[in-house]
Amino acid sequence: MRFIWLLLFLMPITVFGQQATKNSFIIEKSVTVNVAEMTDDWDVNLQHIEAPKPGISTERTELAGKKREVMRQYPRKGNTVRATTGPAPTVGHSFEGNGFNGVPNDNDMAISKDSIVVSVTNSRIYMFNGNTGEQLLLRSLHLFSSDLDILGSKYDPKVIYDPHNDRFVMVYLCGYTWETSKIVIAFSQTSDPTGDWNLYYLPGNPLDNESWSDYPVIGISGKDLYIGINTFLNGSQNNSGFVETCLWQVGLKEGYIGFDLNTNYYNNILSGSKKIFNICPISAADESEAENMFLLSNRNTDAQNDTIFLLEVTGRVADPNTQLEVTVLHADQPYVLPVPADQPGNQWFDTNDSRVLGGYLLNGRIYFVQSCTDPSNGRAAIFHGVIDNVAENPSVVSRIFSQSDLDYGYPNISWSGSTVDDEQSIISFNHCSDNVFGGFSAIHIDAGLNASDRVEIKSGLAIVNVLSDTLERWGDYSGSQRMYNQPGAVWAVGSFGTQQGGHGTWIAEIFSPNATTFISDLEFNSSAVVYPNPFIEDLSVEFEIPQTMFLRLELVDANGKLVKTLLEDRVKGGKNRISFNEELLTPGAYYLVGTSSGARVLNKQVLKL
Repeated sequence: MRFIWLLLFLMPITVFGQQATKNSFIIEKSVTVNVAEMTDDWDVNLQHIEAPKPGISTERTELAGKKREVMRQYPRKGNTVRATTGPAPTVGHSFEGNGFNGVPNDNDMAISKDSIVVSVTNSRIYMFNGNTGEQLLLRSLHLFSSDLDILGSKYDPKVIYDPHNDRFVMVYLCGYTWETSKIVIAFSQTSDPTGDWNLYYLPGNPLDNESWSDYPVIGISGKDLYIGINTFLNGSQNNSGFVETCLWQVGLKEGYIGFDLNTNYYNNILSGSKKIFNICPISAADESEAENMFLLSNRNTDAQNDTIFLLEVTGRVADPNTQLEVTVLHADQPYVLPVPADQPGNQWFDTNDSRVLGGYLLNGRIYFVQSCTDPSNGRAAIFHGVIDNVAENPSVVSRIFSQSDLDYGYPNISWSGSTVDDEQSIISFNHCSDNVFGGFSAIHIDAGLNASDRVEIKSGLAIVNVLSDTLERWGDYSGSQRMYNQPGAVWAVGSFGTQQGGHGTWIAEIFSPNATTFISDLEFNSSAVVYPNPFIEDLSVEFEIPQTMFLRLELVDANGKLVKTLLEDRVKGGKNRISFNEELLTPGAYYLVGTSSGARVLNKQVLKL
């Protein structure tokens, strides 16, 4: 038996005077796996490539009808111009991510302080060296789960990096029925995701009510992991048979160590005549040790609404006084259901609904994004909201970001400031139009919520044409994360149309335009002196820079693989010396690689004798 029923009780929770149910479980560790040692990957993956038929889902039919009404109410207008402020963000390292030949193209990613990228799509896990783009490892969810001995397809992976504990956490689903439904949680034992992981699974039907779990969304506080999920009746598909949205709270450190997990499962949240549909956990932008957690929801399937639900879990998972509180807010302008996005050749992308897709907490404010329609031009757009005074008297201000000749979809957001007082963001998203193939873009948002011009990260190569219909999947989400030890840097993953007519993924490092100024390769390299070279034990690097800057200095081998991160810090302007002892290095050729704000400012070969 993989979980132990610990306690079930009704607990008063501030949800409009209603009571919600808090269920507590102890979850035993199932297995420890070493990813690098896994072999014989058959990469089994079941996909349904038929487009959903009209009438198969009442909810889907109603949503399509609402979108048609939005298109009638807000027709396309190609002559509207929205003001932009300041330069666009810049793109640093950039490379193609997970290969994919099916549907949907659900992208997520996380990156460690050592620049190891874990990127996931609907059935696969890829790991890359972020500095070189080198693929370190590829595994299917099927193989990754093989020692769990649980039946059902594995799908919908999400991944997050915990900067405080320097670990990765991955969550994905198993099974489409109440008998097989599971939620798999994997905790990396170290900062190296190619090594050992502790695997657990939560019941997808913990209340034994013949429902199953779908659509996971994850986040972390300083102490706990949070998993928002939707539950559906057996046999339902395409959002039919919706039961309710629920929330798991799971201890983090227990998972890293491999101990039994304390968990709370919250249900009956807003259980009145109109339940909430989707919960998005909001993690802190900095390295928080907070014990509480904020989450967001909204009326994401309404044609138009301004309601925002602010949820707060008030304490640790093992604290019996921890409860879930809900506050109802109203944005200063409504969000409108996103219309389908154009593709060339009379093809379209499905933009889904207006659920909150990402956000972060900084200085008592929550910054979040969701898809919408811009009423001024009738285009699929980005709704960006800021909730001020989260803990005391919250209020919501918002902006709509769009382009009159493009559709925007599936945004995500990360903080890109240099200090905690520097409140600026990078929003990454997909783009397309009737004459632009689906691609990947980003904009910079300053402290005044002004948007920059758009930078195209990856252009599409052809239309996406996978389903047997003109309405194609565009994905359900995209990944974005601040680079915790490099101010002003964000990593993100999005999609683009491949030459073969399928979905491609693209991973990119993106910098705020006002990130720490860097100097050119020529200036740095010409002033840098490395000695002795060749060396036996001690090696020194002397250089001079005109101003204070953030510098990352790495030692990599001849194949581009990271050996050691030597420095990650602000370096004062003027003359500097870095020295280190590398007795443990085997003889051979290495490179000293220095980067600042995405630019390579040092690349010196050194020889160990």
